[in-house]
Amino acid sequence: MTIPRKQCQGVKARIVSVIAITMALYNLFYFSHALEKMGIYILAASHAAANVGFILVLVFLLAPIKKGIPRDKIPWYDSLFAFFSALGTGYFFFMGRGMIMRDALPDIFMMDLLMGSLTIVLLLEASRRVVGVAMPIIAIFFILETMFSNYIPGLFQGRGFSWGSIVKQLYIWDAGIFGIPMYVASTIVIAFIIFSNFLQHSGAGKFIIDVAFSLFGRFKGGPAKVAVVASALFGTISGSTSANVAGTGVFTIPMMKQVGYKPHFAGAVEAVASNGGQIMPPVMGAVAFIMCEFLQISYISVCIAALLPAILYFLALLIMVHLEALKEGLRGLPREMLPSFKKTMLSGWFYLIPILVLVFFLAFFRYSPEFAVLYALGSLFLVGLFKKGSILQVRKIMECMKSSGLAMLEVGTACATAGIIMGCIGLSGLGQKLSMGLLSLSGGSLPILLVVTAIAAFILGMGMTSIPIYIMLVILVAPALIQMGVLPLAAHLFVFYWGLVSFITPPVCIAAFVAAAIAQSKPFQTGWQATKLGIASFIIPFFFVYSPALLLKGPPWEIVQAVITSILGIVALSASVAGYGLKNLNIWERLLLFGAAMLLIHVGWKTDLIGFVLMGIVALNQIIGRRRLKDGTEVILS
Repeated sequence: MTIPRKQCQGVKARIVSVIAITMALYNLFYFSHALEKMGIYILAASHAAANVGFILVLVFLLAPIKKGIPRDKIPWYDSLFAFFSALGTGYFFFMGRGMIMRDALPDIFMMDLLMGSLTIVLLLEASRRVVGVAMPIIAIFFILETMFSNYIPGLFQGRGFSWGSIVKQLYIWDAGIFGIPMYVASTIVIAFIIFSNFLQHSGAGKFIIDVAFSLFGRFKGGPAKVAVVASALFGTISGSTSANVAGTGVFTIPMMKQVGYKPHFAGAVEAVASNGGQIMPPVMGAVAFIMCEFLQISYISVCIAALLPAILYFLALLIMVHLEALKEGLRGLPREMLPSFKKTMLSGWFYLIPILVLVFFLAFFRYSPEFAVLYALGSLFLVGLFKKGSILQVRKIMECMKSSGLAMLEVGTACATAGIIMGCIGLSGLGQKLSMGLLSLSGGSLPILLVVTAIAAFILGMGMTSIPIYIMLVILVAPALIQMGVLPLAAHLFVFYWGLVSFITPPVCIAAFVAAAIAQSKPFQTGWQATKLGIASFIIPFFFVYSPALLLKGPPWEIVQAVITSILGIVALSASVAGYGLKNLNIWERLLLFGAAMLLIHVGWKTDLIGFVLMGIVALNQIIGRRRLKDGTEVILS
């Protein structure tokens, strides 16, 4: 959530700064176990409640009730909302133990009911303001379904629950607002947000872009390749596709236009590359760590499984921008305009240390993500001792803390609202009913179920960031795939991929719209181009459901085969979509290459053999056609 400077000045700015900094500091104390060493023991749910309190107060201080209302002053009603938000969450924070102990009683205490109701209503309003109208509407639908399911005929009929029972589930029990999604947001997510902010304020973002320019800037269409590589790297420290577009796009998009890429193509490249940052290990926009919690598997297992699909995604994009450069006769940037790789590395190699420390403590020592972040932050501060303009300056530290607190508003609100959805599904049993509904709709056919699930994930993912997208989809639609026998990890990655495609695919395509604003291109033209460039994200998930070897699971020989043939398949797919190989492809060559791509990405000797033959036919025809073109004897039919 971006706060315009003019809306956050004077006394209001100081209040917001104090709350945001306090929130970040409190969380650092919590997951460093400093509070426990001081004799202060806080329940997990109470810790989540504290963060919900901070977030709701900040939302009502910063986000207007509707767009266009000036925010230089805080309206009286938002002051009341902020006060009651602090009251409702503070009540649970201090009284949570007693509430949980008396929860076994049949009736809910009146004060518990009042504070719970207040918190639920205020959370839904905060979610409407910062996440958008879709998620609170979905949450309200599940609340109403839980209350009145006894009046619903057919598959979704249930027993119906009183408002008091729903408040117990959502407010008092750890299966609701203060449950897993919010606790993960209050530990893992905020830890990575803090780390990301410190890393970016230290200059690591510019270092990443400079490295990418020094390596790829001079090649054909170099700036586009820079955008792909920089966004893949930047995605390891950024949990937002839109932030990734804004962070790297301001550098790469003008450069792409300068060397000759059309504005809508330049914007689309940045949008697709930035969206890919959310699926690239080791961080995956912090989703990797949440996936561990849901699946109860190790962090390194998630990273290994997600690696090959992410590489194929970026490889497809790299090949397509290269082929576009060949087709349009584009050149790279002059060497004198590019930073020196040697000088760039010598001046900023130390930025890699915190990231390596983070991965080392996660992968080898198996530390919790939030605890590993503490060591990574410590290494960043040590690096800062030897750097001019150090991140250790008090002003910079406070700015990083404030930015971290404010960065939690959208993610935290979405996760808390996801807790409402989870709580209602757990109470009413609707999750099982939804799975049965999807299975019934598919008629027991896995291909049909995958298509139905993909459509549902695409629609539900519109307008949300990666973490709430993942949480909501694994609650609502992934169970149906798992019941059909799909590997749980494959099911979770499948819905996550399809939830993310809404960022680059019209009608919503937020990432494409942000990139179009920078590129000064038409938003929907940019969105449709991004859809073409991001085609791998539509296709690959279907294949790793059927072929776990693409997730690097299975016999070694099968994994090696999957790696080799899938890479060849991506080459064929990219050429087919780009319409160019050694020369322009005609319609039949493009169709043959597309068929070859499907056969090669699918793991199997028979399909691979047919794919090789089809790809070979096109390659031979291209070689002959290119020779004829050089001789001036070819008539191109397309």
